Amino acid sequence: MKKTLLAIPSNMRLKIREAGKEDAKAAWKLIAQLQEFIDLEITPYEEFAARWEKAIASENFKAFIAEEGEEAKGLATVWFRESLSHGGLVALIDELVVAEGERGKGIGTHLLKHVVDNYFQMGCIEVEVSTEADNFAARGLYHKLGFGEVGVLLEREKEQAGGEHEES
Repeated sequence: MKKTLLAIPSNMRLKIREAGKEDAKAAWKLIAQLQEFIDLEITPYEEFAARWEKAIASENFKAFIAEEGEEAKGLATVWFRESLSHGGLVALIDELVVAEGERGKGIGTHLLKHVVDNYFQMGCIEVEVSTEADNFAARGLYHKLGFGEVGVLLEREKEQAGGEHEES
């Protein structure tokens, strides 16, 4: 069954491109919105920029920016790994965020489709994505594009001083 994509409004000139080191500020602004949405402390820009530079330099990482003109509207970050049990390269979409005020316009759909199509074409045997259990909008988007809920993701945060675990 063919999946239908949301149409990008005809007055929107959306372009999806691979991100580079120079995109740290745009990526930080979008990741900060994601951190706020999932109730995490926003990473200071200088700390984020150092992480971004290290990630961008890794051959196991790619990021994509959806932009209109010079304005970043969305971001997807992807990590790759060889899976021994699956027998090939697996891509993990680690973050997918669309800017506030731009959600519901089909940007996330097109960004996600772009990422998935590219990674299957380059030989990945699986593309994975996760989201918060109560993020029903994201889960709906992933289902619409053919992702299925096939596992359970468990997390354990690093222990704080005193031996207690941070809450997720």
